[in-house]
Amino acid sequence: MLINRSGAMVLPFLGIYLNHELGYSLTQAGIIMTFFGIGSFLGAFFGGILTDRIGFFHVQWISLLGSAIAFYAMIWIEDFYMLCFGVFMISFIADHFRPANWTAMEVFSTPETMVRSVSLIRLAVNLGYAIGPMVGGIVSGLLGYYMLFILNGSSVLIGCIVLVILFRNKQRKVIPKERTSKTQLPWKDKSYVLYLIPFTILITIFLQLVFTIPVFFKSEYGFDEFTIGVLMAINGGLIFLIEMPIIYFFESRKAPRYWVFLGGVFIALSFVALILNVNLLLAAVLFTLLISVGEIISFPFSSTLALNYSNDENRGKYMGLYTMTFSFASIVAPGIGLSFSESYGFDMLWLLSAIIAFISSVLILKIKS
Repeated sequence: MLINRSGAMVLPFLGIYLNHELGYSLTQAGIIMTFFGIGSFLGAFFGGILTDRIGFFHVQWISLLGSAIAFYAMIWIEDFYMLCFGVFMISFIADHFRPANWTAMEVFSTPETMVRSVSLIRLAVNLGYAIGPMVGGIVSGLLGYYMLFILNGSSVLIGCIVLVILFRNKQRKVIPKERTSKTQLPWKDKSYVLYLIPFTILITIFLQLVFTIPVFFKSEYGFDEFTIGVLMAINGGLIFLIEMPIIYFFESRKAPRYWVFLGGVFIALSFVALILNVNLLLAAVLFTLLISVGEIISFPFSSTLALNYSNDENRGKYMGLYTMTFSFASIVAPGIGLSFSESYGFDMLWLLSAIIAFISSVLILKIKS
């Protein structure tokens, strides 16, 4: 995961690439990136089903190999409709990986170490995300945007090779636990669905960080790609440095649902920082710090809460549906963010984002399993 995410250079700069390099409008860029979300949504759905059928190891290496090939293919695509298709295929293939990875994490963990296992995976993800965007900012400035696709694809391919070498003979047997009365299919589990609805809305707001914020920093604040990459790296670096000790301190003090709520409040506050009349760099740094704290507090416990709903017979499907919350949010986030900002301005977008994130967080706290 660390190797894979260290090469995650394309997505943070995709909006800038489409808008500033290829000349597409913000609305057109939003449409193209919406196909990233559609592919992610379908990939997570089929990835969860496939994980329960052929196992987490095979789904992971096939997904990594396929997405590496898809990244390489993108360097020749500039047509609008082909870009939509190419972005869709990248995320569709790549997001088979996530439910398989969550399932593998549960198999190699104990109930006592579950939250810390989630946080350890996130630590690897965010250390990689601290490296990837910063390197991506340098590469796009010096070598051009096409090199981002090549390096991203290469990192995914290396991650695939390492996964096969390390885990081809290490698939642990799952000792079946006594069947529970929990619903076999997650989409028929009413309490689980009621939790995922406001969480999906919160994720949609959070993902403005990925889809809209880089374009905002470039167009409105005038930051270059390197500065944007450094700001993205602060997010990943901060999570790498403090998430594990914070999770260790928090996990036994309150139920996971409370921490998901509190993290959502910090995410809401981060967007308030962008509409205050302060120094531009200070506003950008304050936003990054607040949204990072929100992510640190909320996301590890959100996945633990999702795992708590499942059992050994349906865990792949449950985590597939959980992963689909991020995927569905990826469908609506770029279209809403970029199109709305083009029509009504970024300040109105940030104000509504803060309000909606806060309301969603309260709903998560109030809806009980």
